[in-house]
Amino acid sequence: MGKLTWWFRIVGVIHIGLGISWLPFANAPKLEQVIPNFDGAIGGTAYNGFLDWMVVFGLEMIVVGAFQLWASRRPLRYLPVVGLIIALSAVRGIADDVYMIARGYPLASNLVFIALHTAIIVTGVLAARAARRSSESDTGASAGSVGTPGAAGAASGLAGAPVSAPSAT
Repeated sequence: MGKLTWWFRIVGVIHIGLGISWLPFANAPKLEQVIPNFDGAIGGTAYNGFLDWMVVFGLEMIVVGAFQLWASRRPLRYLPVVGLIIALSAVRGIADDVYMIARGYPLASNLVFIALHTAIIVTGVLAARAARRSSESDTGASAGSVGTPGAAGAASGLAGAPVSAPSAT
């Protein structure tokens, strides 16, 4: 489970760092690089509204990252969260970056984020597979079979608890 533990920790720290970077104190100084030719007056309604709106995105990233750090303590129990993070990286990450490029936003920074999200996805898939294989070899059975909880049991907190077959009565 070491790979999954470290994946949760590293990606969690990345999400916390990115979240902090979207808070107004960090976002305001770089607004011109993020949105070239921003035509709202500094301190005006559009400028402040944009910064205020990005607070929610930043806080969301911080919460996701903090949860990943917490989940790293029992990574197999939170294995389904890997799928959520992968989905968020694909949609909120790569798809959004492609959209931003198509809209004329800076190519270089968006390509860097596409690479980052791709790395999160690939390493997440590899770490989850390694954790599943390790769990299966520890229990001597495949995930989801009678006697092992599989992903559903792991998600509900029953990792390691025996699962019995339904009775015939």
